[in-house]
Amino acid sequence: MSGMPGAGKTTLAVPLAAALGLPLVRKDAIKETLFDALGHVDVDEAASSRKLGAAAMDVLWRLAGDCPAVVIEANFRSRSPYERRRLRELSRRPVEVHCRLPAELAAERYARRHAEPGHHPVHVLPSLPLARLAEYQEPMGLGPVLEVDTTAPVDVPAVADWVRRALAAPPPAG
Repeated sequence: MSGMPGAGKTTLAVPLAAALGLPLVRKDAIKETLFDALGHVDVDEAASSRKLGAAAMDVLWRLAGDCPAVVIEANFRSRSPYERRRLRELSRRPVEVHCRLPAELAAERYARRHAEPGHHPVHVLPSLPLARLAEYQEPMGLGPVLEVDTTAPVDVPAVADWVRRALAAPPPAG
């Protein structure tokens, strides 16, 4: 699962993983658990959040690597050679569901989520600039990609069917 912060990745990933019968590894769940155990790891809360986020990604790569098949949900930078390499290490042909919506709407959702009661304290930034959201706007494109419009409710069974077909399809020649 890929897409910008606020794109609806978690909202889709939870029922999709259930429909596929696969484990779900979510970066934010790991980051929040690390914070719950350790608190802020830097006096600068934004720096602490970044450090815990980086540690969460390390845990995500490790856990996902131990699974024969898994749904992973995180923000992936499509131009990051490191993230592209790590995904390739997990699968030669990963199947990607990319949550697509206008950056302005993702920014609005992100800010609204920050203001909600129960918002986890590890997520310290009240908003994200559009330039930062743009880092996550494009899919990784390392294998089959289904771009899902998350401006409205998503047909999870249809997405699960697409994923099953993509996983079963032979890789392209060459």
